[in-house]
Amino acid sequence: MLTAPQVELIQRSFATAVSSRDDLVIHFYQSLFDKAPSVRGMFADDIAPQAKMLGSTLQFAVQKLDNIEALIEPLRALGAKHAGYGAEAAHYAVVADVLVSCLEEAVGPSWTQDHAKAWTDALNLIATTMLEGAAQSPVDEAPKPH
Repeated sequence: MLTAPQVELIQRSFATAVSSRDDLVIHFYQSLFDKAPSVRGMFADDIAPQAKMLGSTLQFAVQKLDNIEALIEPLRALGAKHAGYGAEAAHYAVVADVLVSCLEEAVGPSWTQDHAKAWTDALNLIATTMLEGAAQSPVDEAPKPH
């Protein structure tokens, strides 16, 4: 579980990151594809629509972190959906690492180890919940880019 100070750090740092870098999510995908080129095929060539969806999902998750129960079912559904795209447990760790790095870069010098820990804890919680959904989802079709 996240503590109230962690939730506050996440919410404030996310607001700072998106206000200081309006291409934060596009930059995240560029960094992800640089770090893990094998995942590029899981995405459509035009990443802009996906970036918009991720930005909205991050905004929703950050807003709801103080009410984790409201996130559980949407995150499980998202995990089931991602299983259909071919997402594997190992991908979640890479995504978290890249996202934390992009956030740190966007927030700048005010970023602390407390920020990194709060974001890592939150992303681990999100990944665990999404993986629960993926485990409950039958994957009958070949993965499709999203």
